[in-house]
Amino acid sequence: MVINVFSFFHSPVWNKTPERTMSLEDVYQYLTGGQAEQRTLRLRSIKDAAEARKYKSQAFDYVTFSGVFNRCCDADMVSHSQLLCLDFDHVKDVAALRRTLISDSLLVTRLLFTSPSGDGVKWVVEIDTREAPHREWFQSVSNYLSSRYHFDADAKCANESRACFLPHDPECYINMSNITNTL
Repeated sequence: MVINVFSFFHSPVWNKTPERTMSLEDVYQYLTGGQAEQRTLRLRSIKDAAEARKYKSQAFDYVTFSGVFNRCCDADMVSHSQLLCLDFDHVKDVAALRRTLISDSLLVTRLLFTSPSGDGVKWVVEIDTREAPHREWFQSVSNYLSSRYHFDADAKCANESRACFLPHDPECYINMSNITNTL
């Protein structure tokens, strides 16, 4: 089994020094546990978009799913995790998108959770950077999703050191299998 590890950072987002490395299982435990529950509820109660962005950047811990870093900067990557995180914002039907992504037959879903705002999805898939560089994978997967399902991933998430905030999601999906992606 491939062990996918990546960097974890304590809030605020301008903290660029990682605290430790984490695995998908560690993040699953974080997301489904109570650590971020109050922060997530508070964020989802904020009606002003600018105030919500400010709160999220100050209050939420984050990871860099695509790798281990000395500092949160593409140039400071130590190793690639062979994971790619795609972000879908302002989704009309979060539950339907989650089902669609989890059941995709081409890409192996490793982790999937509802975004801190509650109206988006974070989708972590397996990639192989021996076959193509990270950003080519991002573009290829984005093109595939647009063509097949007619929805677009956030293009700002193409870089390796992209911060992914960790909310509370008791319905987080994890796939630890190396062979199949089952519901």
